Amino acid sequence: MAGPLFQNSLYVVNIINAILYGVELVLYFQILRHVYNSRKRTPTETSLTALSTALVLLNTIFWTTQVYFGEMMWIVHVDYPGGADAYWDNNASVWYQTWGTAACIACNLINDALLAYRCYVIWNSRRIIILPTLLWVASLAFGIGLLYESGRPQGNYFVGIATKFVTAYTASTFAFNLIVTTLIVGRIVTVGRRLSGLAAAASGASHAAEDFHAYTGAVAIVVESALPFTVFSAAYLVTYGLGSDLANAFSFYAMFTCLSPLLIILRVLSRRAWTRESGTLFTTTISYRGATDYVTTTGDLPDKMVFQDLEAAKGALPPLDIQELDAAE
Repeated sequence: MAGPLFQNSLYVVNIINAILYGVELVLYFQILRHVYNSRKRTPTETSLTALSTALVLLNTIFWTTQVYFGEMMWIVHVDYPGGADAYWDNNASVWYQTWGTAACIACNLINDALLAYRCYVIWNSRRIIILPTLLWVASLAFGIGLLYESGRPQGNYFVGIATKFVTAYTASTFAFNLIVTTLIVGRIVTVGRRLSGLAAAASGASHAAEDFHAYTGAVAIVVESALPFTVFSAAYLVTYGLGSDLANAFSFYAMFTCLSPLLIILRVLSRRAWTRESGTLFTTTISYRGATDYVTTTGDLPDKMVFQDLEAAKGALPPLDIQELDAAE
């Protein structure tokens, strides 16, 4: 049964969600601006715009249903017999609450799928995402069970067998993000150290170091790995598993199912994200300021390219891919 701590946590998280939703809208309109200002719109940009729109719409459904339920519980039915606690117990399975939860789960599954793809891109290996894919399927199954048990008549997200599905769903999602986050962070840090060593041993190291930092620095680690989602979902999982009403206060982690992919998409559109295009580690559309245009997905430099050559070739050479270099040998 809901209590004072439960009600206070629910009130606080609605405020936090409102702030994060505002951040989401800012990111979304920045994405739209990038696409609108693009001279030649590509199919990738169109797809990313559609994906961003879907994520924002799903998160809007989740956020508005939470806010609306709070309004109904604390304002419209302020004189409900038994108070706000009784209203929650009797209306937790109302249809729009289930709708909001379904939107949140769908948003989370899309986010996890995108994160798995980013892991595949950064590692350039399908085998690396086998376990995350299995965990994603498990999350889908537990999410369906969660919706059924919490949405049926007299069902409750925090009571009965629904709690088992919630714990299983949150645990599988957390395990997925923990593994993928670790893989992405480990890959970025490892490649970053290798490239820093190469840059330090070459002329023009200051230019190269700046380029490398854009793809291996702290911002790249946080954005590419969706680190905030992993951290806050861990806090939610622990408090919910302990049966603490404080878990509500950490449920704002659900907003990062939209925030994290929007940050990744914005980074991709800004040409600062990792990509497999043309067999290179970094996007082939960045300017010739250093050696990053020619770094391979294994973190190595092509045999015929050295930093001195790149410095002399600034603005004079077209983008080269690995296949072209191999054919030239």
